[in-house]
Amino acid sequence: MCWKVVTPAALFRPTAVLIAAGLAVSACASDDKPSGKPSGSPSSGGAPANSTPLQSQVMMQNSKVRVDLMALERVSDKIVIARMRAVNQDGGPFDFGSTLSGFVQPPAEGMKADPNAVSGITLFDPVNSRRHFPLAETGGKCLCTRYTGFLTVQAGQSIELAAAFPAPPASVSKLGVVFPNAAPLLDVPVTNRPGGTLEVEGGQQMDPAKTPTAAPRVLPVAALTENATGVEEDLGADLKVRVSSDVLFALNKADLTPRAQEILKEVAAKIDQSPGKTVTVDGHTDNSGNDAINEPLSERRAQSVQGALQKLVTRTGITYQAKGHGSTQPVASNDSERGRALNRRVSVSFARPRPAAPPSAPAPSSTAKVSLRAQGGPPPGYAGAWPRNAKVEVGPLRRAGEGYATLSWTAINDDPTKLQVDAVFNGLALSEGYYGAGVNGVALESGKARYRVLRDGQGQGLGSYFTAMNPQVSELTQGESITLTAMYKISADVRSVTVDVPGFGKAQNVPVQ
Repeated sequence: MCWKVVTPAALFRPTAVLIAAGLAVSACASDDKPSGKPSGSPSSGGAPANSTPLQSQVMMQNSKVRVDLMALERVSDKIVIARMRAVNQDGGPFDFGSTLSGFVQPPAEGMKADPNAVSGITLFDPVNSRRHFPLAETGGKCLCTRYTGFLTVQAGQSIELAAAFPAPPASVSKLGVVFPNAAPLLDVPVTNRPGGTLEVEGGQQMDPAKTPTAAPRVLPVAALTENATGVEEDLGADLKVRVSSDVLFALNKADLTPRAQEILKEVAAKIDQSPGKTVTVDGHTDNSGNDAINEPLSERRAQSVQGALQKLVTRTGITYQAKGHGSTQPVASNDSERGRALNRRVSVSFARPRPAAPPSAPAPSSTAKVSLRAQGGPPPGYAGAWPRNAKVEVGPLRRAGEGYATLSWTAINDDPTKLQVDAVFNGLALSEGYYGAGVNGVALESGKARYRVLRDGQGQGLGSYFTAMNPQVSELTQGESITLTAMYKISADVRSVTVDVPGFGKAQNVPVQ
């Protein structure tokens, strides 16, 4: 089933740009046929108007407006075209504003996205853990549906959209599609259609395989699992185990503590299960002091960990590489003690061990939700009055392919005080390496593991994202509600989780389906 959003329709600031974030709760094929004719806007150049959608998802701010995915076509070995349709079944026009446009963060990167196009739609490669952004011509224009002003779909009508993306490897047969301001769709099959074209604007058909393009933009996506001693960072092909220097070493020392030996035994066991032949050990510090001291200290610490692993790993034929980086590669802000603690680490990287198979007998399907009331005060990072009568309803966690899973929850405000949904669910994530106003503080717990929202190489969490949204969506007044989503990667043996929601506490025994 589709998880629909219950919230008033909202317009967006004319200059606002919103990137898609949340990954799909279990996406579903629509039971409703798209109504009306395509509304005089650019068509996809290949998707028949009466074709049946592969999957559909409603818009976050209006459940009567949806996006249909019509096709994912590999038109060459380097390009995939997504063909979509926006359908408005509401009683009035729906203005997307600039919410379909992409943006690049942080701005210091110097990269740009086309603001007058559907450049914010992205593909997710679950096999290689990569996020693919639309291709752009060498002049910067998106190789996708373009428009002037703002994209509007009239009541009862639909509009066709398309975008060309850098293709994943030929072995990848299914992708996720991430729509701005809607829960994206997962496990969508890719079909072969050599030579396919798309219409970008004004009837102009383009063959993306023959169009000169700028360098493709593909970002890695990391799955973070925290435990008592550090963080595991699953990067698809590789696994990076970040162990806190505070548990490995005494202050300003490079000799391993007795506890470190037990921790490194667990790391060595993972290396024994790895198919790779190279192990990289990197030492890091926070920005306390200076790198004239920090860099050699981090180097000695990396060498100490390497020496221990060489004795603990039983597999032969492995090459070890150790290096110290001082404070030059932080994973979090050094402006807080929490961030500095995360930066004091030794990282051990190697080819990811083959994941275990998911349970052969999945958990029974359930639509039951766990309800949580607002706690006595706001979570860290929340500014303003706290609505004590707000609540959240947490739905089941739904598995997708390759170990990924999606969670949805509905925020409901029964209080006269506004609930700032663009702040409450982020928690302390901004000090932990995440970027922007999202839902990155919502975490899953199972046993000793704490699973965090996926994030891409720019720090953007793959969950609902609020930057540049109108207060009608990012703020809930009394009687309003909104459904949000986030994506995680969990172990195959996890059958239920505890969901930790900033400001609302923990939802126990949430089933995994």
